[in-house]
Amino acid sequence: MIFGIIKKYKDIKNGAKDPAGFGQGVALDFVKIPLTIFTITGVVSLGLLFLLGFTEVLTGPFSFFRFLFWFLLVPFVLLEVFFWSLFRKFKKLIQKAKNRVDERVNTIDVEVK
Repeated sequence: MIFGIIKKYKDIKNGAKDPAGFGQGVALDFVKIPLTIFTITGVVSLGLLFLLGFTEVLTGPFSFFRFLFWFLLVPFVLLEVFFWSLFRKFKKLIQKAKNRVDERVNTIDVEVK
């Protein structure tokens, strides 16, 4: 809990200094965290299927798990390539948006009377 409070304090401090950069970080985390969880879950699942299908763990190898491994490997790899390439495009889009915000912030003229 104390680490969460420290993180929130740093987020507020960074948001006050560089709001566009803070927004960019939040937007990228919003996409990156579920993608990372999906990747880790898939790799662990495929690893378990490989262990059960191709090794002698638990009196293996089992043909059913070997079939599941190959059946799920191809869609998993294709989805990973698609989602990570989509993430890279999203990252470029967010960077362009941040640059536009930075340009507009630097060009605002305020007259004080």
